[in-house]
Amino acid sequence: MKKLSAVIVLVALVGGLVFYVGSNLDGIVKDLIEEHGSAATQTPVNVDGVSINLSEASAAISRLSVGNPEGFAGNAIEMEQFALTLDAASLTSDVIVIENILVKGAKLNIMQQANGNNLQQLLRNLDDLASDDSGEDSDDGKKIIINRFTLEGASASLSAPDFEENREVTLPAITLRNIGTASGGATGTEVAQQVLKPILNEALKSAAVQAIRDKATDAIEDVADKLLEGIFGEDKEPEE
Repeated sequence: MKKLSAVIVLVALVGGLVFYVGSNLDGIVKDLIEEHGSAATQTPVNVDGVSINLSEASAAISRLSVGNPEGFAGNAIEMEQFALTLDAASLTSDVIVIENILVKGAKLNIMQQANGNNLQQLLRNLDDLASDDSGEDSDDGKKIIINRFTLEGASASLSAPDFEENREVTLPAITLRNIGTASGGATGTEVAQQVLKPILNEALKSAAVQAIRDKATDAIEDVADKLLEGIFGEDKEPEE
C-alpha cells in the first residue's frame, strides 16, 4: 500500500507539472521570444500576448516590437499580428517545425542620422551575433525549423534631417523558406537573425529606391546613398 501511495503521489505531481506548463505555455513562449529576440538585436524586444491552441496546432502573437539601438528613440519595428501553424507531431521532439508564419501590418521606422541609421545598426548587431562563437543559446535543447515565413502589408517610414516630413514607403511582400532546415534546426536567436536581416535590408532598399525616384534635391539623393551603404556595396545602385 505504501508503494501504491507513492506511485499515486508521483503521478499526481507529474500531472500537476504538465498542467502547469500547459496552462502557462503562452507566457513561456512570450518570455522566450523576448529573451532571444533581445539577444539577437541587442535591443529590447517586447510581445503583448501569445495565444497557443495545442489541439489545433496553431498560435497567434499580438504586437511584437523591436526597440531601437542606442542613440535612436522609440521602436525600429512594430509587427501587429502573427498567425502560426505548427507540425503537431514535432511539439514533443527536439526540433519544433513551424509550417507557416504570416505577419500582417508590420511597420518599420527608419531614422537617418549623419553617421548612419537605426536599421543599419540593427544589421550590424545581427552580424556581430553571427560572428560570436562564444554565445550560448541552447533553448533547453529545443530548435526550430520554419518552412515558410511571409510578411504582408508592411510599410516603412523614413525620417532624416534633410526631410521636412517623414516619407512613407510600402514594402513588397517578403517570403522566406526553410529557415533552419539546412542545420537540422535553428536556435531562437538564429531564427531572429535569419528572419530580421532580409526584412531590414528590404526596408532600406525600398526606402532608398523611393528617395531616388522622388529626388528633387541633392540632400535627398545623399540620404538615398547613405541608405544603400552596406546593401549593394560602393558605387552600385538598385535595379528599378
